Amino acid sequence: MYHVILLILSVVLLLVLISKFRLHTFLSLLLVSILLGIFGGLSLPDVALHIAAGFGAIMQHIGIVIVAGVIIGEILEVTGGARKIANAVLKLVGVKKATMASAVTGGVVSVPVFCDAGFAILNPAIKAISRAGKIPYMCLVSALMMGLLATHTLTPPTPGPIAAAAILGADLGFVLLYGLLISIPVIVITGLFWCNSKYLRNKYPEIAGEDTPEEKAMLEAQTKQTIDANGIEITPSLFKSVIPILVPIMLILVRSFTMQFADPSPWRDAIDFLGTPFVALLIGVGLSFLLPKKFTADVRDTWITNAIRKSAEIVLLTGIAGSFGRILQNIGVGDIMANAIAATNIPSILLPFIISSLVLMAQGSATVALLTTAAIILPLLPALGLSPELAVISIAGGAFTGVFPQGSYFWVVTKMAGFDIKRGYVAVTATTFVMGGVALVSIFILSLFVS
Repeated sequence: MYHVILLILSVVLLLVLISKFRLHTFLSLLLVSILLGIFGGLSLPDVALHIAAGFGAIMQHIGIVIVAGVIIGEILEVTGGARKIANAVLKLVGVKKATMASAVTGGVVSVPVFCDAGFAILNPAIKAISRAGKIPYMCLVSALMMGLLATHTLTPPTPGPIAAAAILGADLGFVLLYGLLISIPVIVITGLFWCNSKYLRNKYPEIAGEDTPEEKAMLEAQTKQTIDANGIEITPSLFKSVIPILVPIMLILVRSFTMQFADPSPWRDAIDFLGTPFVALLIGVGLSFLLPKKFTADVRDTWITNAIRKSAEIVLLTGIAGSFGRILQNIGVGDIMANAIAATNIPSILLPFIISSLVLMAQGSATVALLTTAAIILPLLPALGLSPELAVISIAGGAFTGVFPQGSYFWVVTKMAGFDIKRGYVAVTATTFVMGGVALVSIFILSLFVS
């Protein structure tokens, strides 16, 4: 009982440090890990050893992967490749189905690009669609927000699910496959029955207004990178824009199935190497270098440096979450919690989802919810009887269920859309609860068919 209380207190302290005292998540996790190890009965040398070992073990698997993924996203964003993909999806689905087109576009673009940046890139497009088609702007905003957040949280190679998979030792190929399977109903059902509902259309029928000076300046900044000296747009082709995403995904998926079903052979070893996540993402980086017209100093220095800076925080958070999980393992929380879980009637698949959602609501970041919950769930996996892959997907579903004003994404969407906070609660918070409900049912059904 003491260790269970200690675990609860450590999570509460973590959330208080992050949300109340605004201490950076990295330092909060480090401090809580040290205190948890000390009060959990470990010697001081062992506390230091396990924190360092947990950090290093995660970095071994995930450090290069996250950096490479962010570099691909940065180059797609700056060269206009992300907009090229978005325009292709909008054209494919059609403006007549603008709400669903916005959701699907968000889902595709957010695989390589952070959802905050994705909304900034695509918001001018949905404003134009709203004005041209006389479509309620609320419907388009909620759909775009939802599509971006769904794949950002559920589908590698975005950093959150990759990091959670590393902490739990999950096969990234199957996490990717399961994430795609859950993303589809989340995007389609939420898009059709909530974002495009009569309730939203009748309650918020307003069409998008004209762009503000700030939005015009942001759009100019986005497009400036893709205009040559003669004023001609030089965005890459759709093929060039897509291959840095598709090739790594296919390599990772093929490796997962090959390693499970194929007999040992030289070609199996080659697929094993090429589909290793960091190798696959590095191949994607190489392909992304084809997007700029020339491989200039901007590409070599500015863009890649910016991407590495963006990825540094995620890499550090992932490593320190691994330290937190290692401490939890070594103070024996897993066995105690196993008995407690066995005494309840809660389906195992629900527990990671619920914990992740509560962590999200307490502090606002989906990535932090993914990492923190993965560390908490790690010692409980044997008791839950879940595969690491299903556990990651359950955590990911909870990590977008309940986005409140504590989260930066709430304000990105609300402010860029020009909504007041009440409309923000509808477009963001209410929509994420609908997403969570669809995800929970979908994850439960998936758990009936896969172990």
